Amino acid sequence: MGRVGSGELTSTNGTVVWDGIGVLRLRYDGTRAGLDPLTGSLWTRLGERILPVEALQSVEVGAAGFKLILRDGADPLQSVTGGHVVLDPYDFPEVDPALAEQIARDIRSTLVRRDVQATPSARWLLAPPAAPDRLEGRDAILSVANGRLTFDYKRSAGRKKKSLGERWSVPLGEIIDVEWTPNQGRFNTRGFLRVATAGTPLERPKPKHDPAAMLIPAGADVDALFFAARLLTRIRP
Repeated sequence: MGRVGSGELTSTNGTVVWDGIGVLRLRYDGTRAGLDPLTGSLWTRLGERILPVEALQSVEVGAAGFKLILRDGADPLQSVTGGHVVLDPYDFPEVDPALAEQIARDIRSTLVRRDVQATPSARWLLAPPAAPDRLEGRDAILSVANGRLTFDYKRSAGRKKKSLGERWSVPLGEIIDVEWTPNQGRFNTRGFLRVATAGTPLERPKPKHDPAAMLIPAGADVDALFFAARLLTRIRP
């Protein structure tokens, strides 16, 4: 079979458009029936993402559909989710298998021609979703300004949370990791966003007591995710 050159693959999660040169456009559909509220909101707000082939490690096609495997460190959004399987923006089920295999074959050939290594990326290769510099949580307000991340604790925050004062800030250059976990009502788990520095203890307190964590309000999981992804690009170019 000849080289496909370019192609558009339709999935229940959205559309994958391959330009035949080196760029994929991923267009998401958050309106499909049956999506949980978090996934539907994420797909809707992502809209379209531009993925250069250099961000890819491999492509898989099988009974489950078409799946893009990214290099570690290529996408700040994927990095901050920690591989949360419910929120995999690179998994496209229920596709035309013949067309999917053609596109996958062409992408693999492009990876070889461009000598793209399956090693971790030294820099971000996808832009994070747009996010503001301020995020309001249940127990704190996070803001980024003048090269620092600041936690302004609310009155509802407990004494352990305020152990470093009513306000705590850290230089962006000292942050080594950003963690995001969504609210999961069925497991009675509160979502949170927190950061780590070289001085962060291995055994951390629960997020509601951790000065370097913010509890995510109901319905604000995607806001916190986008804020966290953008924060990652600020601490590592």
